[in-house]
Order: sequence, then structure tokens, then C-alpha cells
Amino acid sequence: MKEPVPPKTMLKKEDWGGLTFLSLLAAYTFPPYFIYLMTTAALTATSWFWTTHLTERDRERFIDFEKEFREGYKLEKAGHPKAALELYRKLEKKYKDHPQAVHVTSLQIHKLLGGKGSSPKPRKKKA
Repeated sequence: MKEPVPPKTMLKKEDWGGLTFLSLLAAYTFPPYFIYLMTTAALTATSWFWTTHLTERDRERFIDFEKEFREGYKLEKAGHPKAALELYRKLEKKYKDHPQAVHVTSLQIHKLLGGKGSSPKPRKKKA
């Protein structure tokens, strides 16, 4: 019996189907950086679902908080840290049901106290 002659090219040696050619064409057409870019764009676009959206009323209330907080900041820069500290403590009580406002004021109070006293409580993430 005669031994089979080994093929001289890879195309004759391997079984190259249509799916193989299609995947090679896809790799050539869509290089890895393009896939990465498209994945990043898709994740960025869907991050909208994970962001916190305030109602109009909450947004207006947060704007009011910012205006009052700015007054404390002006007092602080003018050299009246005790008055600013009192204002921040009032704001912390007034906006106790608004997590972002409480977090910002507690950070500012902690900063004014020079790191003394209780450290600001970390914000709790919603499940």
C-alpha cells in the first residue's frame, strides 16, 4: 500500500470552513481596539440607568442647600470659622433626610474641627 503524500500548504492540511473565514474577516474588519471602544461606549450609555435621578422638588431643594452652604463657605473664607461651623450644623439638621447634603456638611464640619471629633459617616449605598 502506498503512503499518502503530505500536503504542501496549510490550506490543504486543515479543514477551513466558512465560519473560520468569517471569523478571520471579522478580526480584520473589527480590530480589538474597536471592540474595546464599542464596549466602553455601550457601558457608558447604559450607566444612565445606574445614576441617581432627583425629582424636580429634590433638585430645587438641593439648589437651596447649595445656596445656604455657600454662605457658610463665605463665612469660613472671611475668617469666621465658628459662625460657619454653626451654620453647617444647622444645615446638617435641616437637610437630614437628604444624604448628599448631610455628607457634604459632615465633611466640612470635620474639616473645620481639624479632624477632631467624630469622623463623617460614610454614605450608604442604595441596594
